[in-house]
Amino acid sequence: MTLTEIRHALPARTLATLAVGAAVALGFVLVFLLPEYREVESLTAKVASMRSTMELNHQLEPVVKALAEAQAKVRSVGVVGGQGKLPLAEVERLTAVFDSLAKPLGVRMTAVSPDASSVTREGLVAVRLAFLGPPDAVRQFMLSLGGFGPLVKVESATTMFGREGREYTMKCWLAVQ
Repeated sequence: MTLTEIRHALPARTLATLAVGAAVALGFVLVFLLPEYREVESLTAKVASMRSTMELNHQLEPVVKALAEAQAKVRSVGVVGGQGKLPLAEVERLTAVFDSLAKPLGVRMTAVSPDASSVTREGLVAVRLAFLGPPDAVRQFMLSLGGFGPLVKVESATTMFGREGREYTMKCWLAVQ
C-alpha cells in the first residue's frame, strides 16, 4: 500500500489524529529527549576529562610524596633579610661589613661595589660582591648573608674558575635610609 492508497482508505479525521499525534511525538522528542541526550554527552566528556586528571594525579603521587619528604628534611634558615635599613653613612663601610661576615667562615672578599646610580625610590641600592673561598664556606657565607638585616634580595649569583681558584660574584639589593 502506498501513501495515497492509505489516505483514501482512512477517514480524514483519523489522518488528522495521526498527524497531530506525530507532531506531539516530534515535539516531545525535541523538547524533552534531545536536551537530555546533549546533557548526557557533555557529562560523558566531563567524566572522561576527570578520569584523565585522576590518572595523571595517580601517576604524580609518588613524586609529590618524594618532594614532601625532601622538603621535610630541609632545615629552616631563619628570617631572611629586609628587617632593617642600613644608614647611608654605612654604605661607604660596606667592605668592612661584608668582610666581618666572610672572614670567620674562610671566605675572602675581593670587591664590594655599591652602585649609586641604582638607588630606587623605595630606598634600595644595588651592591656587587666578589669573593673567593671553598664551596662549603661560600654556602655558609650566603646563609649568613641571608640573615643580614638590610638585605632585601639577591638578584644574581655566578661562579667561575679564576687565577686563585673558584671566584663568586653576586648582585644584591640593600635597604638604605
